Amino acid sequence: KETEWDVTAEDPEYHYNAIMDAMKLAKECLPKIDAIGGSATGTISPDNEATWCDIFPNVKPEVYKEKVVNIFKRIAKDLAGDVPLKVINDGEVTALAAVQKIKHGNVMGISMGSSEGAGYANADGNLMGWISELCYVKLDLNPKAPTDPWSKGSHRGLSHLYLGQRGATKLSAKGGVDVPDNYKFPHPDMCTIKHEHHAQCLKMIQKAMTDAEKEPEVRKIYETCGVYLGYALAQYSEFYAIDHVMILGRVSKGAGGDIMLETAKKVLKEEFPQYAHIEFHTADDHFKGVGQCIAAAALPTVP
Repeated sequence: KETEWDVTAEDPEYHYNAIMDAMKLAKECLPKIDAIGGSATGTISPDNEATWCDIFPNVKPEVYKEKVVNIFKRIAKDLAGDVPLKVINDGEVTALAAVQKIKHGNVMGISMGSSEGAGYANADGNLMGWISELCYVKLDLNPKAPTDPWSKGSHRGLSHLYLGQRGATKLSAKGGVDVPDNYKFPHPDMCTIKHEHHAQCLKMIQKAMTDAEKEPEVRKIYETCGVYLGYALAQYSEFYAIDHVMILGRVSKGAGGDIMLETAKKVLKEEFPQYAHIEFHTADDHFKGVGQCIAAAALPTVP
């Protein structure tokens, strides 16, 4: 079950309660909890500490150190006692989800959700020992590319504006989707760190794809996202040996997701034939939404 919450909240207890409430829903479905695995954006220490996570961007530094660094360990203990816990970066767990699903190595896993969660597993199916965090890689080299609220104008063309839901929602009005004025990029409401407007706008795009009259224009949104994805994979291939890529996340759901993948394949074949061997993999819409969770649940070692 996907749960939306306001990442801009300053009170760490709000975040604690939001995560805990969602965890309790899972607990109610289980006979017992033997271990807990999870993933999060940013830097997670080997000891499951939220060293730096941009899902808590407005928590003041001194409060972050006291209340957020150990938030995952507190949640686990309060929920299930002293059970094994393992939390890693969300991009890395996407790569592991891909390995579990397709049984191959040299895999780039990309989750196109609220942002871009991307990671890489080598030929043996293992992580590389560092955090890729590709959502902050400069993808669009156009000097007039859009800025983002996280870098506050210091950078342009960062990957998460193209391979997360913002890649689609910033094109919604141009694609003929009937959206409120404040959902039309670059309206100020669409240029904050809040994800809620983008989540709702994406749902409108997906609904418009089912309208036969609107589909010819709306599909261009997904074709454009496919171009983004194709060029991104070519750039990533300069640094990673990629034989397989698995695409997850809500942006890839439905017919639009299929159009996006076919376009990305075409880009590689026509523009970057040296990378045309890359095999694309996806999953059913349920796994696209929760595949990271499934992989994360398998992280801890159960005695």
